[in-house]
Amino acid sequence: MGKNIWENVYYRLNDPIEIQLAILYTIRYVGRPVPDIELKHFMLSATSVAFLDLMEQLDALLKQNHMKIVLRDEVECYDFAPSGREMIDIFEDKIMVSVRESLRACVDEYYQRKAVEEQIQAKLVPLDRNSYTLQLHIKEGKTTLLELSIFAGDRARAIAMKKQFEADPIGFYTRVDALLREEETDQ
Repeated sequence: MGKNIWENVYYRLNDPIEIQLAILYTIRYVGRPVPDIELKHFMLSATSVAFLDLMEQLDALLKQNHMKIVLRDEVECYDFAPSGREMIDIFEDKIMVSVRESLRACVDEYYQRKAVEEQIQAKLVPLDRNSYTLQLHIKEGKTTLLELSIFAGDRARAIAMKKQFEADPIGFYTRVDALLREEETDQ
C-alpha cells in the first residue's frame, strides 16, 4: 500500500478575502448574530487562520460595513450588514469545501456541547465568607425536571457535593424522585 502523498499537505488560510468570506460564512451558518468569543473559537479551531490575521479581517469587515456589532442578550455579537449578506451570497462557492465543512462541523459540535451543558447545571453560591449553597438544575429540553438549592456548608464541602452531583446527575434525580415517591409505594 503506497503512502498518501497528500496527508502532510497543509492549507493555510491567509488570503484576506478568503478569511473574510469564511467569517461571513460562519455567521450565515450559525443563523443569528455570533458573539465575538464564539466566532473566534470557530475560526481558530476550524481553520488554519492566524489570530492576528483574523483580528485584522474582522476589523476590515466592520470598517467596510460588511458586518456590524449588535447586542444580543446584552452581549456584543457580529451580524451581517446588507453588503456582507450580499457578499456571501455571491461568493460562498469561492470558499474551499474543506473550509466550509470544517467550520460547519466545529459550529455543530460547539452548540451540541453547549446545549448539553445548559441541561445540567451545578453552581456554588456564596452566602458569606465561609458558607455556600449549591444550586442544582436538570432540564430535558424546555422542561425543568429538578431545581434545588441546598445548603452545603463550607467551600470544600460545596465543591465535593458539586462533583458528586456532576458525576451522575441522572442518578441523583432518580434517587430524589424515588425518595419523594416512597409514600406512593407504602400505601
